[in-house]
Formats: sequence, C-alpha cells, structure tokens
Amino acid sequence: MPTAAVDEPRFFLDRGLGSQIVPTALRARGWSLTTMDERYGTDRSQAVGDEEWISDAAVRGEILLCKDRAVARNVAEARAIYMHDARVFALARADLTGPAMAALFLNAEQRLLRMAVRARGPYVVSISPNGLTRLRLAYPLPGDR
Repeated sequence: MPTAAVDEPRFFLDRGLGSQIVPTALRARGWSLTTMDERYGTDRSQAVGDEEWISDAAVRGEILLCKDRAVARNVAEARAIYMHDARVFALARADLTGPAMAALFLNAEQRLLRMAVRARGPYVVSISPNGLTRLRLAYPLPGDR
C-alpha cells in the first residue's frame, strides 16, 4: 500500500459524518482520512467530548470535517479550535443524508483543499451548495484579548 505524501492533507471526520457512506466516498476520491470510530473505537467514540477530538485531531495536523457548523458558535468547541489552530470545514446544513453530505464535500473539493493547504488555522468554514463561507468563532470572548 503506498504511503501518503508528507504534505498530503489528512482529514478527521466527526461522528456526525458517520463511518461508512461519507468516508467511503471521500476515500474513493483519494482523501486520506480517519473517522471517530477508527480512532477511538465504536463504543468510546460516542463518549469522546468535542473538545477532546478537536484538540487531538488538530495536534495531529489533521483537517477537521464536521456535520454541523455549530462548532463555531459553541464557546467550548470554538475555544478548542482557537487554542489548537484547527482547520475546520463544516456543512451548512446538518439535516442531510450521507450521500448528500459526501456530495457537498466532493463538490467543494478543490476550493476546500486549496484553503486547507494554504490557510493556517484557526478557522471554521461552512460548506453549502453556494460555496465556502468563513464563520466567526465564538472565542476569544470580547475582553479576552
């Protein structure tokens, strides 16, 4: 099995993106990725806190893919993103089917990869059929600077 190039982007998928449909579609296009279940096991992955997997994946240099852009609004999650310079791409809508989620990521593939490689974190970018939109993080809080 060939090894990934050192500068090839590596992705980490949150539990909301599942372990089958989305990862299979992305891997078929050559994306190097790890799912929550693969990293933590199927039982433990359900109990891993968002701050833990965000910091763990960011420290590993992985680009985070999320089902829900609420990670930018939740202060605890936004803090983990900010403190670890995480690069996060989240779907604008959380009510999509697996095939629809995979299609959104694949349709944005070139723009997503270009930004993931060139732009340093921290950031959360929303993915919709209309394109990519950088979101404001809920951290640091006003007065923390």
